[in-house]
Amino acid sequence: MSKKAWEAAASRDVEFYREYRSPGALIITPPGVLDREGILRDIAQNPHELPAYTITDPKAVPLGEESAVLAYTVSFGGQMLFVSTAYARSDGRWRAVFHQRTPASPVTGSVD
Repeated sequence: MSKKAWEAAASRDVEFYREYRSPGALIITPPGVLDREGILRDIAQNPHELPAYTITDPKAVPLGEESAVLAYTVSFGGQMLFVSTAYARSDGRWRAVFHQRTPASPVTGSVD
């Protein structure tokens, strides 16, 4: 599902995102926090021409029968992001309820 979301962002497919995101969804990106309507406006108004990208190291964590988190790494244009999306099933459909993209940064020291 996440690969389709990246393709939809690149093609500015607002209708995909309207169905993909739950009405109360939150999206956390480096520029800030967006709700579902905010991400729909962003997709419609801003170009999202993504260079070729690669999704690697996917991991799924079930949170029960009706929800799960998918985490993976995406690389494109010399950038690397750590991505997580929480999904919940409603009316027989999986919808994204939370999404976060965190840019990878060089490690400058150890973590205590």
